Parts: sequence; structure tokens; C-alpha cells
Amino acid sequence: MNKEDISILIANNLQKARDTLVQADALYNIHQYIGVVNRGYYAMFYAASAILLTKGLGTSKHSGVISLLDREFVKSGEVDPVWSKNLRNAFNLRSWGDYDEQAVITKEQAETLLNDARYFVSWAEQWLTERGWLKKT
Repeated sequence: MNKEDISILIANNLQKARDTLVQADALYNIHQYIGVVNRGYYAMFYAASAILLTKGLGTSKHSGVISLLDREFVKSGEVDPVWSKNLRNAFNLRSWGDYDEQAVITKEQAETLLNDARYFVSWAEQWLTERGWLKKT
């Protein structure tokens, strides 16, 4: 796959991330906090997947995305570890909210994760633009 094809896939992933943030905002407005956490995490997942594409990497496994981000980008110093930590925290909260029958996500937890997701997607977009993978908008 050439750089132009990869750039298209990256742009598609970033658009999915932005669209998913819109869904998270809508769920926040109707107090559906488990849904906010789910959609916020997925926005981060799509943005992280876009970053992995810059090295021809990808996986549909959530733990795989986190591991590849750590191994290929954090360990080399290309990405600040704070972004991996935020993604991992979002994954853990999303997993708990989605799979634990007794999980209760508070408004504060949902708001924190939603803000983290906004920052993560914005950071990923900037990171990709600075490296020539996305056109400046």
C-alpha cells in the first residue's frame, strides 16, 4: 500500500474518531454515562489506530492497539507515554462499564473520559498532520 492509500485510511479513522466523539457528546447530554465512556474510548481507539497505520500496523484487538502504540511509538520516544496511559485508562473504564453487570459510571467519570477523548483525538490529528499524514484543515 502506498502513502496516499495509507493517508486515506488514516483520514477515515480520524473521521470515525470525530464522529464517535459527537455520539459521546449526545449521550452525555442525555445522561447515558456508560455510553459516553464506550463512545469516548472508541474515539481514542480509532485515533490510535490511525497512528499505527503510519508504520503499516493494525489490529482489531483493543489490547493489541495499546501494546503496539507502546512498543512502536512510546518506547521509541515518538509519543509521550501520557497518551498511552490515557488510552489504557479509557479501555479499562470502558471494559468495566460494558461488561460488569454492577458497573455504575458516574457523571464525573464520564466527563473526565470524554475530555480525555477530545484531547486524545485532537492530539492524534495534530501529530499526524505534523508528520504529513493528514492535510491541514
